[in-house]
This record gives sequence, structure tokens and C-alpha cells, in this order.
Amino acid sequence: MSTVQQILTNVKLYRSTFKDSQIIQWIDTTQRQIFQDVPHEAPPYVFTTIVGFAFYALPVDCDPLGVKQITIETKAGSERYIELKFLSIESTQQISALDKFYTIQGNENIFLNPMPDAASAGKKVYVVYNKRPASLTDVSQIPELEEDFHELLDLGAKARVARERGEIIDHNNFMTDFNMLFLKYEKRYKQSLPEYYSVRDTMPRKRRGTVYTRFGGTNRYSLVPDDLR
Repeated sequence: MSTVQQILTNVKLYRSTFKDSQIIQWIDTTQRQIFQDVPHEAPPYVFTTIVGFAFYALPVDCDPLGVKQITIETKAGSERYIELKFLSIESTQQISALDKFYTIQGNENIFLNPMPDAASAGKKVYVVYNKRPASLTDVSQIPELEEDFHELLDLGAKARVARERGEIIDHNNFMTDFNMLFLKYEKRYKQSLPEYYSVRDTMPRKRRGTVYTRFGGTNRYSLVPDDLR
């Protein structure tokens, strides 16, 4: 895998008087912009609700605008989950203390409603989100961008060097190469359809849930636990 040092060395093959730290910053910026254009989903993050706590910190690598889905246990330990709806903190929608939803506060915290109490605490919450790449600051680091497309970081940084130097033709040439490669990258990795769908009941309605007894009669919903009827 290419390290930041290897990419930096390639960038410096193009005439440049900029400090290494500046070029590394441009490499980092290029990677961050790519992650914005082609989201990268992180492994689900899980936490447990606590009595009296409505705010929970977002994962450190979470893009605050990239929270895709939050599900919460219907009952602590049940391993059955429902999806919480998102409500913007700026929404004017009328809500009550019992409405189930989440919002993102200050780009740092998840706010859960209703606030967990003694009866509802201890539930597991799963957060599916797009991640931000770790900042590139050291030459020994390996970028999180897929290895086969590390050339994008090289081209992006070279384009920035050329722009800062006022080399318009060179800048345009680097950007042309960058855009052509990015189209291939985007086609391979960008998902064109949502990954998550609302559950839809497609079971036939007729005779569903009917259980036949040994006496020949039927006992509707007899297999459903009492607390779920």
C-alpha cells in the first residue's frame, strides 16, 4: 500500500517549492473531498441507553451529515429493533415527550427521544453512518482511500500545486486526468440505490396466523406471545 510519503514523493516530481506539510495537507483535503462525493460506510456503531441521558456522542469518525439509520431495541435484551425516524433540530413539527425520534445536535451528539428512564434504559442502539477518513498528517500513514485509486490523491495534490503556482495549463491537465480516474472510481464504489429499505409486509392476508387445533377448530394468533398481541 502507498504511504503518504510515497504519494508525497510523486507529487514533488512536479516542480514545487511548497513545504512537505503543505502538500500533505492538500493530499488530505483531496481524500476528504472524495469521501464526501463517494460515501464510505463504516461498521455499525452500538451503544446502550442510560437512565436520564438523552445525548450520546457520535463516533469520532462519523460524518455528522452521514448518519443513515438508527435502530433501537424494542425492549432491553430483546434483540428486536425498530428504526427511529430523523427529525431536524430546526423542524417546526409538533412533537410530544413520547414521540420516538432522533436528531443530531451540534454535529457532535445524537439526541434520543423519549429520554430513557428506569423502565426503558439498557436498550442497545445501532448507528449506521458514513465515515470521515482519518486526517493525514504523518508521512508514515496509509490513506484510507482504496489502494488501487491512490493516484487520485497524487493528481489532486499536483493540481493544487499547479493552481497555487498559476500554472493554468498544468492545472487543467492534472484535473482532466483526475476527473477521468474519478469517474472510474465513482462507478465502482458509489452505490446508486439505498442500502436500507423499510420493512414491508408481503405475507398473504388470507388465513395468515390461523392455527388448527386437534379438535378441528382454529385459534387465531395463538402462537403470538401475549405481550406482542
